[in-house]
Amino acid sequence: MYWLLSAFFVSLFLPEMPVINNAFIIAVVLHSGFYNTFAEKARLLRARKDIAFMIIFYLLHIISAFLSVNKEEAMVMLVRRLPLLIFPLCIGLLYIREELKDRILLSYCFFTTVAAVTCFVYAWYEYRLSGDAGYLFSDRLTRGIGRESVYIGMVVNLALFTYVYLLQKQSFAIEYKGLVFLSIAFLLVFHYMLASHIAIITLYAGFLVFAVWYTLKARQYLKGGLLVGALLLASFLVIKFFPRPLESFQELSNTSYEYSNPGAGQNAQPGAAPNTSLAASPAGDKWNGTNIRLAVWQCGWQMLRGHWVTGIPLGDKQDKLVEVYKERQFNYAVESRRNMHNTYLDVLTNLGIIGLCVFLLGYLIFPLAGSYRTSDGLGLFIILSFAVAMVPETWLDRSVGCIMLGFFFSLVSAWRDEAPTV
Repeated sequence: MYWLLSAFFVSLFLPEMPVINNAFIIAVVLHSGFYNTFAEKARLLRARKDIAFMIIFYLLHIISAFLSVNKEEAMVMLVRRLPLLIFPLCIGLLYIREELKDRILLSYCFFTTVAAVTCFVYAWYEYRLSGDAGYLFSDRLTRGIGRESVYIGMVVNLALFTYVYLLQKQSFAIEYKGLVFLSIAFLLVFHYMLASHIAIITLYAGFLVFAVWYTLKARQYLKGGLLVGALLLASFLVIKFFPRPLESFQELSNTSYEYSNPGAGQNAQPGAAPNTSLAASPAGDKWNGTNIRLAVWQCGWQMLRGHWVTGIPLGDKQDKLVEVYKERQFNYAVESRRNMHNTYLDVLTNLGIIGLCVFLLGYLIFPLAGSYRTSDGLGLFIILSFAVAMVPETWLDRSVGCIMLGFFFSLVSAWRDEAPTV
């Protein structure tokens, strides 16, 4: 299991290689089938309500796809969201003991660090060739592995807090603490240069909460104060030497928009984020990451009218959204076929209130309750990080988003102690 999951982590960072990624997912699924008995899997399914509701959530997608007029789009989305069923059925029905858990987590951190170093080296090479410092920031920083910065920001978030978790518990898996601290320092700088607003806010808010919790629990106020001071000093130094990502936060205050604004992205890819430059201050007459989401959300709420209970079938949802764009003369969104840019709103429009309740129970309420009950601080952070990250992005519309949601939520459930009998 350890080696298969390590290979799976590597495949997550391979650019445009879905065959390899799928091959390792299949290998993990097959191995999981023989990892424990079917009786044990059935017992764990009864004990883990979150896994049960994750499975029910995907089954609702099958019903929604069957009711769709656009069957072709429905099948595409069903296949894309298949990890939401596969991982709960395989990883979510295992019990991963503490020793294996720590080894898996360290492997994840290691390969995330290697991927971040690879991205930085590739971006630095492009910067040296072109002289354009823009290669060192945002989506251009992750071009080397063909991933968007918002997803890599989440990946790095989880790696940083996992490193801290392993250090705090003095895990046997860590043999070279110096390398771990060096990796943390590099990932902090790399994470900031990704300029993902939601990832930055989540990470530093999480660190602050951890520092306060550690101070109060250990009653070592001096160490807690030093920890907060070190965090503030590190933040100051990063901002001092790399001020450009911070400048991108200015767009959060630019919330005005006009649907008729053609924008600057005539060749924008479907569902992609607006191409805002970090080198320029956000202007009031341009689309940016903030105002385009506000505009899309308004269209989503309009589309939802009359479909509150059951939602709009899976294959027809995007077509209906584009119709609302056309009605409002939102041509920029029509050309790029913008998705909902909010996972919760996307679930609500697709599956209605019933589907949203199932989603919240499976991916928020029961996982949080289980982690709180077992005092699993890392599990709480992982779940809350995804909960926040799903506000500005539709994770279910991207293959990598579905893989990460299905895998990490199932993994958190798998290491939860359910008093295994085998």
